[in-house]
This record gives sequence, C-alpha cells and structure tokens, in this order.
Amino acid sequence: MVATSSKASRVSTQSASRINTVLIALVHYLYTHSVPQLVLLIAVLFTISACDILHAQDTDTLSSQVSAATRQGWRIIPVPSYSPETSFALTVGGVYYYSQHHGNATSRLNQIFGGIQYTLRNQFVVSVLPELYFHHENIRVFGQLEISRFPDFFYGIGNDLPESNREPFSIFRAAAIGSFWISLNGQGIRNGINAGVRFDIDYQAITERQPGGLLSREHTDTIPGRQGGLLAGIGLAINYDTRDIAVCARRGELVDIRLVPYSRLLGSTFEGWRATLSAHKYITFHQPENQDDNGFAHTLAILWFTDLTTGNIPFFRMGLLGQNVSGLAVARGYYGGRFRDKMISYAQAEYRFPLWWRFGGVIFAGTGNVAPSIEQFDFSTLKHSIGVGLRFAVVPEERIHLRIDLGYGLATQTLFPYVSFTEAF
Repeated sequence: MVATSSKASRVSTQSASRINTVLIALVHYLYTHSVPQLVLLIAVLFTISACDILHAQDTDTLSSQVSAATRQGWRIIPVPSYSPETSFALTVGGVYYYSQHHGNATSRLNQIFGGIQYTLRNQFVVSVLPELYFHHENIRVFGQLEISRFPDFFYGIGNDLPESNREPFSIFRAAAIGSFWISLNGQGIRNGINAGVRFDIDYQAITERQPGGLLSREHTDTIPGRQGGLLAGIGLAINYDTRDIAVCARRGELVDIRLVPYSRLLGSTFEGWRATLSAHKYITFHQPENQDDNGFAHTLAILWFTDLTTGNIPFFRMGLLGQNVSGLAVARGYYGGRFRDKMISYAQAEYRFPLWWRFGGVIFAGTGNVAPSIEQFDFSTLKHSIGVGLRFAVVPEERIHLRIDLGYGLATQTLFPYVSFTEAF
C-alpha cells in the first residue's frame, strides 16, 4: 500500500509539473502580448496544480488530511477569483468537510468554510459559511456570516439607466443570513418537500459618497437606504429538492420559495416583504464511464429566479442583475447593480460537457429584467446575456470545480470574466 501510494504521488506530481511547464509558457506569451486579465486567470491554475500535489501527499501534511473511508478532510489554501465587481481577489481561508454520521459515499458533505478576502479594488471581506446536515440528512442548516468593507458603484434604480450615472460609494456590512430546513417526509432533504425558517439580518452603512451624487443629495429620500440601516426579518420557506449533489447537480430539481417580512419589531430600520422563487432543473443526457476521473457529464442546467419586494426596502438589498446575496450568478456579462429595482426576474440555461482529462466546458445564455413591480415589468427591454466557460475538476469525486466564465451583456455591450470555485447555479 505504501509503494502504491508513493507511486500515485509521483505520478500526480509529474502531471502537475507538466501542467506548470505549459502554464509558464502561456503566462509568458500572454504577458508579453499585454493580456493582463487572462494572465490572472492562468495564475489560478498554478494554484490548482499546486493543490493537486498537496492532495497527493501523505495524510499527515499540514495542507490536507483526508480519509477516503470517512470522506473527511480539511484544507488551507489561497483561493484566487475574479469578477467585474471585485477585479482580481484573493481569499485566504480554510474549509473543513466531513461526511454525516451513518452516511455513505453518496451522502452530502458537511462543510464549514471561513476566509478573508482582499481585492484590487480595496474591498475587504471576512466570511464564514457553514452547511451542515443532521439526522440522516433530514435536517439542513446553512448560514452566511459576513463583515465587509466594499467600495462599489451606484447607477440608480431602474432598468433604463445611462452609464453616465455611475458614481462610486463605499459600504460597511455586517450580516447573518441563512436557513434551517426539515424534511417533511423523513426521506432526506434531497428526496422531496422540505419546510424551514429563513432569517435575514443585514446591517449596512454608507461610509463614502460622491459629493453631489445620487446618494449624497440633501433633503431627499427618494433612494431608500441612502443613509444605511438595518434590514431584519424572519420568515418561512418551503422547497422541493431532488438534486443528486448540491454543489454541482447533474440530475434532479430544486424549487425554493421564501416569504420574509421585515419588521421594526425585530429592530429593522426598514419595513416590507420579500418573496423569492428559485427553480432549478438538471438533466444529464450522457455520463462517461470514467466520470470519477474527470468529474463531468453532458448536462443541461436551467434556472428561473424571481425576487419581489414591497414596502421600504433599501437600495442595497433590491433585486439586481449580477451575483445576489445567495450566491447565484444571475446575468453574467452585466456589472452587479448596473440595473436594480424592487423586482427581478431572470431565466438562464447552460450546457455542461466534458473536454479532456479534468477539463470541462460550458455554454450559457439568459434573459430577464428588473422592475418596480410585477405590473410594470417590461418585456420590451429584456437584458440578454450569453457566454462560454471552462471548468477544471479540483476534487472530481466531490464535483468541486474551478469555474472560468466569459459573459457578454447585450444590453450594455460588456464582456466580463469570472473565476470562482462554485458553479453559477
């Protein structure tokens, strides 16, 4: 067993060395041809290949301790990423994952991630994201705890805003958002209907404004949240979940419905309601026999996301095109917050397919809009987006992938790259 493990380690190290040789040549070419964004994307793969070497070493290394029998381990690694909202970002953190008590090879993993992120736009984020399962996967607890300082851009509220509206501002945030789910049929969270409680505690303060800008005009309150404040609510949620693996599903459905009231009784500065519908569908047409080797299959993923708010909801928690607070990447190709309002409805689909070894590809398209209400939703000004992507299977057996996407927003004619370790949806 020791000889076999040593041989596997040498093979993995040699493979990573060959990859690094190719990547060095690519980076040199891209750098000399002045393509800085692509240099950043390629640099991510250096980190991944290094992680492969660490993963192949003995289990007493500091970076990784994994037990195949219990599906348990932890890692401390730098995680590079890129999005138009952050530019290049580096998260230094750790993830601890372990199988459920009495679980098996198909059970979902418990995961606790904690990290500190810093970006080239001087954004600073400290976050902890637990996802835990109990009682034979009949109970799920998910949370997002965050403290951040986030310089950003504000364009106004609406679906028809000129680029000249753009103004810088900075916001401080302290938030605790999450949910508690219970399986109603006792067959597990991913085997039917689940009911739960949704909590949303989100304090944000505007720390910097553009003089004379939309957020600094005196004696006007046309923009809710212009002075910052606390958004606090607790509501109910119900969903239907049959996905095989939550982090990168190939089969099944997820329909998630949430209704959260925000009330001054909870200390909220703002009062109103939020209703959210998120519907996912995953269809696999062909799954290679060596799926454990590359982690990919021919899969069609479809998402319809609608978020509707009423009352006095602050601008910083309105629906927007771009990644939302739940982590869904909606409308890749648009700057997050370029269009925002009290309602968003967006549909997108992507086709995922294997390429070679641990690499996979993606093509995607979507359309939708923001509006002040359902009655005022304008189908004539839909915001379309299209794009392509590349995937690298970091941990194939758990479908943990590096995601590199190029999204194009047709309404604004903008092309943005995205790098992340999670699927868009």
